[in-house]
Amino acid sequence: MNVRERFVATLTFRPVDRPPLCEFLGYWPETVQRWYGEGLPLGMSVAEYFGFDEGLTPSPWRAESQISFSTSGLTDWGGTVPIDFGPIPRFGPIVLSEDEHYRIVIDELGIKKKFIKRRMSGMPQFLENPVKDESDFERYKKRFNPKDKRRYPLNWIDEVISSYNKSTQPLGIRFPGFFGFARNILGLKRLVISLFKNPEFIKEIMSFWGDFICSTIEEALSKLNIDYVASWEDMAYNRGPHISPKFFREFIQPEYKKVSELLKTHGVEIFMVDSDGDMELLIPPLLEGGVNCIYPLEVQAGMNAVDIRRKYGKRLAIIGNIDKKALIAGPEAIEREVRSKVPALIREGGYIPGVDHEVPKDVPFKNYVYYIELLKSIYSEL
Repeated sequence: MNVRERFVATLTFRPVDRPPLCEFLGYWPETVQRWYGEGLPLGMSVAEYFGFDEGLTPSPWRAESQISFSTSGLTDWGGTVPIDFGPIPRFGPIVLSEDEHYRIVIDELGIKKKFIKRRMSGMPQFLENPVKDESDFERYKKRFNPKDKRRYPLNWIDEVISSYNKSTQPLGIRFPGFFGFARNILGLKRLVISLFKNPEFIKEIMSFWGDFICSTIEEALSKLNIDYVASWEDMAYNRGPHISPKFFREFIQPEYKKVSELLKTHGVEIFMVDSDGDMELLIPPLLEGGVNCIYPLEVQAGMNAVDIRRKYGKRLAIIGNIDKKALIAGPEAIEREVRSKVPALIREGGYIPGVDHEVPKDVPFKNYVYYIELLKSIYSEL
């Protein structure tokens, strides 16, 4: 099987020669820099060193804006179609102030952020969001014309489209999710308060984003053989979701249904959601909305892929859930973690092993080597 066939077959519970071998969420840049001093050949990618399935492991050097709004194409992450979901024109980046330690900027979305200059990765401090009320949103959404030609590559021509369809890498679309978009423009506190105090405003935002996403991706869906669509949400933390299942069903689920119905008409079988934290309470409404795969299932938030599989069976495919702290601890912890999950899950199908977030810089290269060799050994036993 080629990588594309293997990826789709795995996540749709079809027979497969083996699961994909990859690190679906990738690595901190500092992690790879550390590993270059611990045995990874200088300049070689982690995917190349370990012989990963091509196109499923993102580059650690991708920009934050690429994660949030657009992608840089086939070479960055698994044949992701380079659609721009961001504001056009952008708000920034604009540097407002800077000293020896910090930089305060207005980013591309219009969010005011404070960055620690010596860090290459990690979360900035969010200081101010661009939308505070309905009038702000009316101005804001003018930058989101789904039919703007700049949303697709300059070389969006028949020959390029044909090359996408012939690719042996999985072909996907990744878009900012509904909670994620609303949180980015409003801020988390204003968003959750508005669910109670101004629910019609939140419904307007969600409906706008659903219509925008559907209209924007229609071009790709009509011309490409899309294998999967993924949304980024981050709508939970270590004690549960930021939004209740009731509110999810009222405000967000209709938009997931809107997107999933569109995907069905174009034959797309895999609809993923990426969210950190404890997402378990939101799995039923996500399934009802047409989602059938989640990742990365953070262990520190209490997520356990074996328990999730027991509850939801083949209705839900899973990526991730290997505890990053086990990789930090060493071989004995890695053995316990991997063998308690991976063999049973890959026998059932619908599972791609992976670390439960980007691999942090605390993981020694020798421990990661041990982890990958263990996975290869388990795969060979199939």
